[in-house]
Amino acid sequence: MALPKRSSLAWIAATAGAALLLAGCGSSSGSGSAAAADSKPRDGGTLIVGQYQEVTQFDPNRQYSWETWRIDRNIYETLVNEDLSSPAGVPKIVPGLATSWTVSPDATTYTFKLRQGVKFTDGTPFDAQAVQFNVRRFTDPSFQYYDKVSAATMGLVYADLASFKVIDDYTVEYVFKHPFLDYLRQIPNSGNAASGIFSPAALQKYGQDGLAEHPVGTGPFKFQERVRGDHTTLVRNPDYWGARPHLDKVIFKPIGDDQSRVAALRSGAVDLISRVPPDSVATLEKAGFAVPENKNVPQIIYYSFNYTNQYLQDKRVRQAIIHAVDRKTLAEKIYKGYAEPATSIINQGNEAYDVSAVDYQFDPEAAKKLLADAGYQPGEVKFTILSDTTGQPTAEFIQQQLKAVGIDASVESFEWITYGTRSANLKPTDGVNLGEWGYIAPNWVKIAHNYTVVNRNGDKYSDTSAATNSAIDAAAHNPDPAKSKELWQAAAQAWAKDATIFPLISFNRYYAVSPRVGGFVWPQQDHYDLSQIWVAS
Repeated sequence: MALPKRSSLAWIAATAGAALLLAGCGSSSGSGSAAAADSKPRDGGTLIVGQYQEVTQFDPNRQYSWETWRIDRNIYETLVNEDLSSPAGVPKIVPGLATSWTVSPDATTYTFKLRQGVKFTDGTPFDAQAVQFNVRRFTDPSFQYYDKVSAATMGLVYADLASFKVIDDYTVEYVFKHPFLDYLRQIPNSGNAASGIFSPAALQKYGQDGLAEHPVGTGPFKFQERVRGDHTTLVRNPDYWGARPHLDKVIFKPIGDDQSRVAALRSGAVDLISRVPPDSVATLEKAGFAVPENKNVPQIIYYSFNYTNQYLQDKRVRQAIIHAVDRKTLAEKIYKGYAEPATSIINQGNEAYDVSAVDYQFDPEAAKKLLADAGYQPGEVKFTILSDTTGQPTAEFIQQQLKAVGIDASVESFEWITYGTRSANLKPTDGVNLGEWGYIAPNWVKIAHNYTVVNRNGDKYSDTSAATNSAIDAAAHNPDPAKSKELWQAAAQAWAKDATIFPLISFNRYYAVSPRVGGFVWPQQDHYDLSQIWVAS
C-alpha cells in the first residue's frame, strides 16, 4: 500500500526547518477547535496521527502503553464504553458490546446482556461463547488456548475473578471473590490489561503470537497493515454495527523526536500529534493549531522504585529522593507551566482525587538528614535513572536535584520498545524508572501497588506497612459506593507515607490538532474517540 505523499518521513525531515504556518486561531479548551472544528462534519478522508512512541502489539491482552491503546480501542471493543464526547467531567459509562447490565448489591456479580447481530471483521459472530473464549484465555490454565503472558497482564484487573458463566447465547456473568465497585469503570479504562474482545477464530488461525499481527475485533475501524517503525493503517469497518465513523482511514505514525513531530504537524504531514513539547505550545497556537488544555486527565508521570536496589530498600532513602525534587519548578520551568505537579498517585482526573493530598514536600535539607540518618555519606548512594528518550530532560532534571542532596545518579534513556524491555528487567544498580499511567477509577491505587511493588518485587519488598496493606484491601473490597472515595484516599495516603512510588507531574497540554481536523475532543481520559473526528476536504 502506498502512503499519501504528505506522510513520508523523508518529507517530514525535509520540511523540518521550513514548516508552514497555517492561518486560524488556537484553543485552550479541552475541545480542539481549529478551522474545521466549527464546520459541518464531513464523511471521508484520511487522518494521520503522529504518535510520540512506537506502539507495542495489537493484542488486547498483551498490549501496553496508551499510544497502543489509542489504536487498539478502534479495532477491539469492550462490553461497556465511555462517552468521550465532552472535554469536561468524568465520562459516563455507556453500552458497548453489552446493551445492558446488572450489578449485585454486594458488587461481586456483574451480568451483561450482549448486543445481538454483531460480527467480528472476519465475519464470525460475536456472542457469549466468544466472550467466554476471551476470558478463558487469561483465567483458565486447563483451556487449550490459555496464555500465560495474557494471564500475567490481565491479572491486574481480573486476579479476583471467581467464576465466569454463559447464561445463554447473549448473556454472561462475572463473579468476583470480593466486591469490585470499579469494575464497570475499569473495563474500557485500560492502557494495560485491556478488556477488548478479539475474534476467537483469529486466535485459532494465527496463534497466540499471531493475533497481534492479525488483529480482528468488532470496532468502527479494522486493521489493514503495520510497517514497524513507520506506520499502522486502519480503515473504516463497512459492516460496523454502530454509527458510521466519518473517516475512511486513519494512519498512525511513530515520530519519537519531539521537533520532528512538531515539524510534521506544521508542514501538514500529520494532522494530530500527542505529547506536545512544552516549548512548542505557544508557537503552535499562534500558527493556528489547537493545543487544548485539560487539567483533569487521569494520566500521571511517576517514577517507580527498584526495591532490589540495596539503597532503595531503606524507606528513608526513598523519602529523601522525593524530598529532593522540586516538582513545582519542574512543571514551571521544564514544562513551561503546561504540567501540574503531582503529590499523590491519585491524579487530578481520578474520581477519588484529593486536592489537599501531599506526600513529601520539596525540602533538600530534610533529604540530606534522612540520608545521614540512614548512615550514608554524600556521594555514597549511587544508582541509575531509567527513562525513555522523550522523558530524558525530566530524568536529567531529577539527576541534578539528587546531586544537590548528595545522591550520585546517572541517566540511561532508550527508545520506547527497548525501554519497555529494559525496565521489565531491572539491574541491581538501577534505582528509579519512568512510568506514564493512571486511571479514572479509584482502584488505580491497587493496580499501581500490584504492578510496581507486588508483581515486580514479590516478597523482596518488606517495608510496606501492615496499615498500608490493610487500607488498600479495605478500599478494594468495599461494597458501599458512599464510602469508596474516603477509603481510597486513606489508602493512597498510607501508601505515600511508605514512599512507595514517586508521583511527579500530570500534563495539562498533550495534543495538538491541525485546523483541517474537526470534532476532536480531549476528554477526561487518556485516549479519544476517533469515530467523532472528521477532516476538511
